[in-house]
Parts: sequence; structure tokens; C-alpha cells
Amino acid sequence: MKLRWMSAPLIVALVGWVGAVSAQQAPAPAQAPAPPGMPEKTMEGKVKAVDQAKKQVTLEDGTTVTIPPGVQVEWTNIKPGSTVVISYVEAGQQKTVRKVEVKS
Repeated sequence: MKLRWMSAPLIVALVGWVGAVSAQQAPAPAQAPAPPGMPEKTMEGKVKAVDQAKKQVTLEDGTTVTIPPGVQVEWTNIKPGSTVVISYVEAGQQKTVRKVEVKS
């Protein structure tokens, strides 16, 4: 009986400690930074489709880019038929968008 009364506070303390440690961990970054020294590239094209919910823009040549949360975009200006200039960093097959500019 004494063992139950002694183990209950230990379990409560352990659960509280685990919760406190978990709460102190930093959240994962929304976007991994590009490796240093990676050159920024640009592409220009006409917009074929816009999926604001998925944060994606598809160009007429079939290229689809996903806009990361940290990149400011005027979604109301990006429409099918408009010309955009997209700045990005490429690592392997992954293109990380840095900037989207609407030309017309």
C-alpha cells in the first residue's frame, strides 16, 4: 500500500517534467535555409494556373513552384496569363522560391 502512495507522486512528477521539457523545445523551422554559396536563379513565364490553397503557381511550360510561408506574395495580382519572374535557389531537384514578382 505504501508503495502505491510513494509511486503516484513520482509518476506525476515525471509526467510534469517530460511535459515541461517538451514545451521548451524550439519548433522546427518552416523552411530550411539554402546551403551557403548556392547561387540564386530566376525563371520567367506566363501563369497557367494558381492554387492559393496549396500556395502553388503553375507556368505555361508545366513548371509548378510552391511558395514557402516566409515569402510575401500578392496573390490577387497572380492570375492566369500574367507574366511572373520567380527567384529561387536550387539544390538537386528541389527549387526553393525566394521571391515572386508580377511583371504584367
